[in-house]
Amino acid sequence: MKKGLHTSIIPNFILAGLLVLMIITLVFVQRHLNSIQIESIVEQADERGFGYELVIHEPITNSYSFRAFEQE
Repeated sequence: MKKGLHTSIIPNFILAGLLVLMIITLVFVQRHLNSIQIESIVEQADERGFGYELVIHEPITNSYSFRAFEQE
């Protein structure tokens, strides 16, 4: 018996959909965790009276660099 085209395509679409869903989930988790970390380090710098430089490199994931320095 000959297999229909739909029997081989449907699993591929399901796998592709799951892969896209997993990538989106990982990006949003990274964004959320980076946001929490940014809030924490900015708050700690403010509490200690340090100046700081915060650069967000990628707004989708909130990847960043942070530099704290003593204010004169």
